Parts: sequence; structure tokens; C-alpha cells
Amino acid sequence: MGTSTNGRRRILHLLAAGGLLLGLAATLTGGLASCSADKPAAEASRPLNKGELERLAGMRARNFADGRVGLRGTIGPGSRQTKVDGWVDWKRQLVYLSVSGTGAGASTVLIQATPGVVAMRPGALPAPAASGPAPESARESASPAAAASPAAAAVPAGKPPLTAPEDGWRVRPLQLGGDEERPIDNLVAFLFLLAKQEADPTGPLGELRNEWVRRDTFEGAPVDVLLGPALLPQAAPSATPSASAASSPSAAASAGVSASAATAPRTEATTVPSPGDASPAASPGTDASTGTDQPAKASGSPSPAPDPKSLEANGGAVGYWLDAKGALVRLETVLGDGLPSVLDLQRGQQQEFVRTMALGGRDHKPTEITKAEAKVLSQLRQRNLKARGGAVTVTMPVLPGALRTGKGWLDWQKRLAYLAVRDVDDESYDVLLHADRTGIAIRKPGKRVPEQPPLPAPTGKWERAEWVVLGSSGEITDMDYLIYEALSLAANVPDDADHIRRHGRRLRVDVLNKVPVGVFELPSAVETNVPAGQARMRYWVDNAGVLKRLELRTATGGFAQLDLDLSAKSPNLPMKVK
Repeated sequence: MGTSTNGRRRILHLLAAGGLLLGLAATLTGGLASCSADKPAAEASRPLNKGELERLAGMRARNFADGRVGLRGTIGPGSRQTKVDGWVDWKRQLVYLSVSGTGAGASTVLIQATPGVVAMRPGALPAPAASGPAPESARESASPAAAASPAAAAVPAGKPPLTAPEDGWRVRPLQLGGDEERPIDNLVAFLFLLAKQEADPTGPLGELRNEWVRRDTFEGAPVDVLLGPALLPQAAPSATPSASAASSPSAAASAGVSASAATAPRTEATTVPSPGDASPAASPGTDASTGTDQPAKASGSPSPAPDPKSLEANGGAVGYWLDAKGALVRLETVLGDGLPSVLDLQRGQQQEFVRTMALGGRDHKPTEITKAEAKVLSQLRQRNLKARGGAVTVTMPVLPGALRTGKGWLDWQKRLAYLAVRDVDDESYDVLLHADRTGIAIRKPGKRVPEQPPLPAPTGKWERAEWVVLGSSGEITDMDYLIYEALSLAANVPDDADHIRRHGRRLRVDVLNKVPVGVFELPSAVETNVPAGQARMRYWVDNAGVLKRLELRTATGGFAQLDLDLSAKSPNLPMKVK
């Protein structure tokens, strides 16, 4: 399911390090104790018979076939428990949880995650917003299936809202930890290992020391409790080929309607997720599953390698509760030192939920760009120039899990942008930002900036850098790149419609502020072979052929948005700042 070899090793280490510490755990030779203290096991544990082995081998394929299930459980010991409630969607590789308890802090936190990337939203939920299908002028419905009827949209108590709130999301790479520091990261990584398209081969699985533990019941139905591995035996990894320049989205702008690679701007030590992999690209000495440096550990007396056929050598022991059809209804495991966990899979809870915009928004339905769409996109910069510009709002997730927002104006005719940028959590990162056709300047007041940038602009303490210098120096920030691309999307000549049609794609039809829009990718020259949905930039264009939103894949693995309100005309912006 797209999990890297290094990531699997890291998960294996986490699970094997703790052992199985719950009511399910006793000894591997003497059987496991029942979760009910007053109900002793009816018989001693034993190896799996053929039918039990086949059910265990088919568990992951059954999960994938079912696609989406409800999830509810606890992580950690009783005095420091984190409670989780939500869904896992294995076909979309998406987890959506409401998290509360000691491990989540004092309040409830919403979590969405894809392989390698976690988005978190702390704080109170906004009032539910009405959600419906796209207007008839849109070519397709942009609303989720869950909005089709009141019954389908019903959200069980304790679960997060089906349509994720739009604001407040922090995004960061997944970071696995061996203690109580990252319980949700460990959970998410493990959940993605629980589904695959094909059944596990019974040969390698049967050679391990799996065990039948006991017969039990789950919600009144009989189940078998089996002890099995967290991971299947893995072949020795081959040498990892070096990534080519064409394998990852570059800082170059999209062909046809964007800036040239030679003048790409500066954006915060950007690492972009590689195509086909949702986790940020790893560098030598980096854990490929987390994008974080993994320092080499001093080798003292090495521990003896576990028996390859033991469960310890294959991710550790996991208690799988399987019904008569092989459906997983409960699992018990340890997600790291001090993190015993019980998770119930609610297979009847299959409500469809919406991915937050911080992770890319609604599902794609990629199609080739039509001749008519290519003509509209080829004239995008001309129409933007005629629209003159307006108010802009920026939402920008930044490493290591912060959130910055910006408000201000963009004037396409003068090629100017002027914004006040706030860090939601730390005002010392607040800046005023001024950009023109040749460069960008920022002013750091060291305190909270006003919601809108002041006019006239303050003098002194501005730090300026030229786009050409920034593009060649590698000192690039995601905010700079987003602003640069927005400024470039205005010109008095059309772009190459044939090129756009050959290389671009329409990802989906959506609705933005009640206006139907098409969401397009226009890959750059080095993104020619990037799968649909994996290019760095996305362009939201209305039926009039004018840009409404510019979207950027950031170093966090999540997305930033720059929204334009063309009805709010920009004031007379300063041509220069001093």
C-alpha cells in the first residue's frame, strides 16, 4: 500500500519493542488471558489450523475490499489514555479521527492522515456548514456521496464531522516514535498496513509462530482471537536507486501559464513529496517513512537477532479478532513503548467523509483537458490581467507543524502583491510581505502584524531579495513561491493551447464560495511523468476563465491555498518599499 521498506522497518521496531501488554497478553506458550478477568480461557492456545490460517491470510484483502470502516478505541495505559473515534478508508489511503484524552491535550483534536503526512486541527469545531451538490452549471457534482441524503449524512456520536472544517489545520510529515510522544502517528502508520489488494500468501505466513488463543464474542457474535504478526516476512531490500530529477515535482513553474524555472522564487527549504509516494522525499540518512533525520545509534553489545519465524521478528505479536467470514472486528497491540492499544473496527460504519483541503481536498477524477478547456486556459493570464486583481487570502502550512495565514492585495496590472502574514501560534514569525516583478521584500516587526497590511507601507527594516538570485541560491520558501506564481499569472499574450492540452489535466470539478470551478494541473517540464494529482501546483479556474484559487504542495506534504476575491479591488499599492 505504498509503505516504504524503511518505514516498514521502523514500524516493525516500534511494535516488536513493546510486546503485547494488554489483557490479551500472557505468554506465547501458555496461552493468552481473556479480556474479561473472570472468564478464563476455555483451552490452551495452539497453532492455527488450515481454516484459521486462511482467514488470517485473507484479513488484509477483506479490509481493502470493504474499503472504509469505522474505528474506535484507546491508546496508552488507563491513566494516560488517548481515545480515538472515526474512520479509516483503505482504498483512498485516508484516516480521519477525533482524538481526545491525555495524549491529545485538554481538548479534542481532529486528525486526517495519508501515508507519510498528518494534518491536525486543535480547538473547537465551527458551526456545521451546509453542503450540497455543485450548481447545475458545473459539469459534475462536487459534493460527497454522504451529502446525498440526510440519512447518509448522519454522523454517529463521537465521530468527527463528515465534511472537515476548512480552517485551522497544521500539517507535518508522519513521525514515528518509540514512546508515548507520537501515539497517533504510530497508529496511523499501523492502520495503513492492515489492507492490501491481494490475500497474504499462506506459505510464509504459516511458517510463523501464529496461535489460536480462544473463542470469544464481539457485540454478540462469535469470533476467534488469533495471535499473528504485525507484518508479513519481507525479502531483503535491494539497493535503492537514486531519484532522478524528473521523479519529483520541482520548484519550476507549470508550463504554459506559469513562470520559468530559471526565475523560480525562494520558499522555506522545500522538500516536495515524490510522485506515487505521499511522504516527503527522503535524503541520505533520512527515514523514508517520516522525512526526518534518523541519527546513527552507537552500537554497544548488539541484541541477538530474533528467530525469523517468531512474531517478534515480524513486527511483534498482534491480537486479531476475526469473525466467521474473516472480517477483523478488533485488534490489540502495542504501538510503541508504553502504548498498549485496543481498537474496534465498526464494519457497519461506512459513511463517506471529505478530505481536508490541507491534504488536497475532494477526490480526483482526472481527465484529459478538452480542446475548449485548453483554449480557456491558454487565455487565463490575459483574463487575469483584464480582471486587474483584488483581495487575497493565504493559508500556508509550514514545518514543523505550524500554520501561517496572510491577507492583503494582488494587482496583476502593476505586478504587485502586498500582504500581512501571521503565524497562528507565534507572533514573532509575523511579517509584512511586498513583492513585485523583480523580487520580494519582507519586514519582521517582531510582534503581531495587523490583519491587513498598513497603507502607506512602513519604512525601514525591509529585507529584499531578487527572484533570479533566489531561484539560483536554493533559499526558497513556500510562501515566496506561491506569491511569485500568483504574480506570474497575468500577461497580454496567450499561452500555447496545444501544449496545455497535451500535458495538462483536469483533476475534478469543485465549488469555491458557491462558484463552480475546474481544478487543473499544468505540470512543468520536469513533471512530465508525474501521476495525476502529484504536480506541485493546482489552478482553480471559474467558468469565465479567471483564476479563483492557486494551490501549492508544500514542504509539509500538505497544501497551501491563495484565494482571490476579485470583487474587492486592491487599493493603490506601494510600487517599492524602503
